[in-house]
Amino acid sequence: MPTTLKNTKICIEKLNFDIVGKMSLKLEDGRIIIIPLKYFPDIQKLPVEKRKKYTIVDDRTVLFPFS
Repeated sequence: MPTTLKNTKICIEKLNFDIVGKMSLKLEDGRIIIIPLKYFPDIQKLPVEKRKKYTIVDDRTVLFPFS
């Protein structure tokens, strides 16, 4: 039986930048999603120290210090 995400709340628990050129999102349910940073050029341009200073808002939105 296929798994469905209908009526499922996806919550981001943590971000990692351990893999060069990629960002991984650890979700509250244990899943890890790895995404190439090329899809997020503004985040890719950030220095590593600013990437580590992210804030998760409402379990779904990630904010970075761009200034």
